[in-house]
Amino acid sequence: MQSTDKTTPEKSKNCASDRIKDVILQRICDGTYQPGQKLVELQIAKEFATSQAPIREALSQLEAMRVVETQPYKGTRVREVTSREMQECLEIRGVLEQLAAEKMGERLKPRMDELRQKAMETVAAAREKNAQKYGFANIEFHRIIVEASANDTLMMVWQTIAPEIRMLSLAHANLINLEECANEHLEIIEAFAESDNRYAGKLLKLHTETVLVGVDTPTT
Repeated sequence: MQSTDKTTPEKSKNCASDRIKDVILQRICDGTYQPGQKLVELQIAKEFATSQAPIREALSQLEAMRVVETQPYKGTRVREVTSREMQECLEIRGVLEQLAAEKMGERLKPRMDELRQKAMETVAAAREKNAQKYGFANIEFHRIIVEASANDTLMMVWQTIAPEIRMLSLAHANLINLEECANEHLEIIEAFAESDNRYAGKLLKLHTETVLVGVDTPTT
C-alpha cells in the first residue's frame, strides 16, 4: 500500500518558514538580534540554505506578532518595545490569564507537576538574578495556564501580544523584584492545587501589578 502522506512544496515551505521564524524569535529573545537591527532576507536565506520565500513568510509572521516591523525601502528591523507597550500588554495579559484560570475547570490537573517545575525554575533564576533564564521559564509557566483553558481564541489573543519579547524585556527591567514575582508563582500554584481557580485567577491578575513595578511609567 502506498503512503498517502505526501509532502507538497507548499507544506515544505510552511515547515521551513515556521522553523526559521522560531530561530529568529529565539535570537531576538536572547539578544542576538538587538532592537532596531536590520534583518536582511538574503543573508538569512544564505544562512539557512533556502530561497527568500520562506524567509519572507517567517518575517511576515513575526511582523503579525509585532516583533519586527517593515518599512518601504528600509527593510525589516527588530521592533523596540516601549515601556508604554509593555505596560499595556501586561494589563491585557493579566485579564486574559484570570479568564483562563476561571474557565479551565479541571484541565490543569494533569499538568500541575509541569507547572510546578517551571515555577521552581523561576525561583532559582530569580535567586541567581538570571533574567534570561527567568524569562524563558516564566513564559512557559504562563503558557501552560493559558493552554489549560482550551480556548483557542483566548490563546490566540494571548499569543498576539508577543509574550516572548515582552516577558523577557520585563524580566530585564524587573531585576529588583524577580524573587517576589517568582514567589507569587508558588502562591498561584497552591490556589490551583486546592481547586480554587477563581482565587488563582485573582492572583494572576495581581501578579501583573507586581511585575508592573519594574516598568517605567510611560509619558503621555
